[in-house]
Amino acid sequence: MQTPRRRVLIPLLASMLLLVACEQKITQANFDQITNGMTLTQVERLLGSGTDDTPAAGYGISGAGALSSKPAEEKTYVWKGKGFRIVVKFKDGKVVEKSKLDN
Repeated sequence: MQTPRRRVLIPLLASMLLLVACEQKITQANFDQITNGMTLTQVERLLGSGTDDTPAAGYGISGAGALSSKPAEEKTYVWKGKGFRIVVKFKDGKVVEKSKLDN
């Protein structure tokens, strides 16, 4: 049998967990905290998991004229929120550019 205290405490804890899970992370404030040099892990702590939107690696011509298929050093990740999305470019694993676009 539940005590009156448990009947109140359990729904209260469940509500708090739901609020934390639904917290909007794609905000102007979090966008403003992203700075050049941050790692993907650091950005994901602010925004949650992003989507890798890096264009497929293609072929290139080296300075010596040789054809190469070197993987891209730059990666682009996207986070979608209400009304806008955040796009962050990483080079060598660090933020080099960020932008906020309207949906």
